[in-house]
Amino acid sequence: MPLFSYRARDPAGMLITGELEANAEDALMSHLSNQGLIPLRVRKVVKGFRLPSLSRIFSRRIRSEELLVFTRQFQTLFKAGLGMDSIFSALLRQSRNKKMVEVLQGIRSAVASGSTLAQAFSKFPEVFRELYVNMLAAGEEAGILDETLKHLGDLLEKEIGIRSAVKSATLYPKIVIATLMLAITVLMIVVVPKFAAFYANYKAALPLPTVILMKMSYFFVHWWFLLLAAGLLFLFLYRRYKATLRGKMRLGELAFKLPVFGPLNLRVANARFCHILSSLYKSGLPITRALEITGGTIENGAFQRDVDQLRLEVTRGRSLSEGMQQCRFFTPVIEEAVAAGEKSGALDEMMDSVGSHYDMEVGHTIKNLSTLLEPILLFLIFGMVGLFALAIFLPIWNMTTFATGTH
Repeated sequence: MPLFSYRARDPAGMLITGELEANAEDALMSHLSNQGLIPLRVRKVVKGFRLPSLSRIFSRRIRSEELLVFTRQFQTLFKAGLGMDSIFSALLRQSRNKKMVEVLQGIRSAVASGSTLAQAFSKFPEVFRELYVNMLAAGEEAGILDETLKHLGDLLEKEIGIRSAVKSATLYPKIVIATLMLAITVLMIVVVPKFAAFYANYKAALPLPTVILMKMSYFFVHWWFLLLAAGLLFLFLYRRYKATLRGKMRLGELAFKLPVFGPLNLRVANARFCHILSSLYKSGLPITRALEITGGTIENGAFQRDVDQLRLEVTRGRSLSEGMQQCRFFTPVIEEAVAAGEKSGALDEMMDSVGSHYDMEVGHTIKNLSTLLEPILLFLIFGMVGLFALAIFLPIWNMTTFATGTH
């Protein structure tokens, strides 16, 4: 069936837009009227290449925090016993994000047309990941949608907490390194050339550190476009390599082996694995399907390979704890907790407990990181300043010692 875009108003006068399939324009207008909407415009969507509109280009994306608020509000309204149309009408009235309004209108229209919630949400994969949609589908099928929405909210809250913690841990080093790079650039382009002009009439041979610095500055000033091209080429090759299976594996392993940040990355990956798998398992999904979805949400390629290997071991008849022994990056704490959970029949509770344990460890690690990184970064800054000062002022010091007769 052809696809039509439409504009309509609901009984409260709110503008509704969306896209639906229908046999003809009249059929769609009749359908909208039956849903209590007043059709304003119906147009057939022409397939093919179309330039995106400015509003679409500059529209705000939906942040994780906004998705969390939506999930909590959705659960509250559903728990209160409201119908789907009333729920989405209430959510639309209080939403300030244009992108979210567009998504809610699309979901509302799809549900009104007979789609399940999971089917309606799946039409917006850029907002609702496979994890979200599959948990909704399992909750609908099992009749525990209220509980599933609560689990989704809890999961989003934990992921936001982990992400915020990691960002706070890396913010200070990023600021220091960016400031240092800016300072080096200014020195190379502005300061060093002035000293180079001053030393042009220097009769004696310049010290080696000064010569190296002058040549580097000359390269910065006259061949900066080569540096820019090299940087862009490196970025291009890095992204190409990262997109390959081998690249994802190698970079994922490297992330766990980095000094200082490696243990943090490993704890974050294990915490996310526990929270996601526990939430999916609580929703009633089979463990193999839950592992498949969990693997798809893990960003680290090496850890994702471990999750895929674990799923393969489970399909062969092994328990989760036995399968984890064939993998590299599951910690002994998780293996022991999973084994205990399988024996007691409380696997989801044990996974939640271990995930919370690693959340606490991530917090402690981040606090320790700031203490550890501060002297390292200060040493780096003073070291760079010292090297520049030595290279710039060494000839002056030589001239001074020569003039005083101590050379």
